[in-house]
Amino acid sequence: MTHPQPVEPPVEPPVEPPVEPPVEPPVEPPVEPSVAQPVVIDCDPGIDDAVALLLAFASPELDVTGITTVAGNVGIGQVVDNALRLCDLIGVDAEVPVVRGHAGPIARAVRIPDEPVHGEGGLGGVHLPPSARTPHPSHAVAWLAAQLRDRGPAGTTVIATAPLTNIAALLHAHPEATSSIKEIVLMGGAAFAPGNVTPSAEFNFFADPEAARFVTEAGVPLRIVGLDVTRKALTTRADIDELLADGAPATAAAGRMLDHLATRYEQRHGVAACAVHDALAVAATVRPDLIEWTDAWVTVECGGEFSRGKLIADVHGRTGLPHNAKVATGVDTDAFRAFLVSRLLRHYGADAHEPLR
Repeated sequence: MTHPQPVEPPVEPPVEPPVEPPVEPPVEPPVEPSVAQPVVIDCDPGIDDAVALLLAFASPELDVTGITTVAGNVGIGQVVDNALRLCDLIGVDAEVPVVRGHAGPIARAVRIPDEPVHGEGGLGGVHLPPSARTPHPSHAVAWLAAQLRDRGPAGTTVIATAPLTNIAALLHAHPEATSSIKEIVLMGGAAFAPGNVTPSAEFNFFADPEAARFVTEAGVPLRIVGLDVTRKALTTRADIDELLADGAPATAAAGRMLDHLATRYEQRHGVAACAVHDALAVAATVRPDLIEWTDAWVTVECGGEFSRGKLIADVHGRTGLPHNAKVATGVDTDAFRAFLVSRLLRHYGADAHEPLR
């Protein structure tokens, strides 16, 4: 007798797990104009000022509402002309004014000579086409006062990369402006490092020590980016070569200017790199985390035979006076280099991801 074979239940085909859609890498959201920080840049182009301007306009976190100028690296006429040509180079909106400021220090009759490191025309011999733009008809101090008044309380950050004559004149003539300034981020001074004009003084503070002293003691929130950090955050030959290799008008111009500066730096210091002082002040405004900040009471020496223009920073409370500034004492050099070069290439390069503003 045969027994029937048991019937195996049908085998269900394995159920494939649902296919998850691919996960897109996180994308940094664009900075909307409504949340960009309004800034005014007071400058004296100058190579490092020129690169600072390029960096500021390549940073969507900043809404640059105007460029005020003051004599410094070169005379005021050349400074204004350079600023206008740079605006053309990077396509700055015509609504952003370039405003002429003081031609020299107020407290002294004589301006110190042009800073030779910046070369012919102040831009390292880089010749930009003449601009059809014209400077704003107001004086920088009057324009700044009106701009700050219109923006309201704590509405504007001032990035100052030049002698502080315009800013001191503003705060002296319009003391009410202090309430409209969110903070001043300035490039100047050497708190704990040697100077670059005298053994103790940095160029911007030495050019107008009385103005620098007035600003440091004016009671405005203040961040000071001086030689203590700018000499550490060197732009290398490799960085410069990357800009030159890109070949777009703005990146190539920046590369040629920095090449001139690096050549001078190598001749003097034996290092194949250069300090782009003013660009670090702009970077510190956008990315304060790049900097190590130390609270201090600060002032500027105006009378010393060998210390005129010296930034004095009391970090240990020896004076008993309250802190009135944050002084840059450390910097993430690699992060700054990457920030500077990537921003310039991304915004102005041959494969630019963002339209020129």
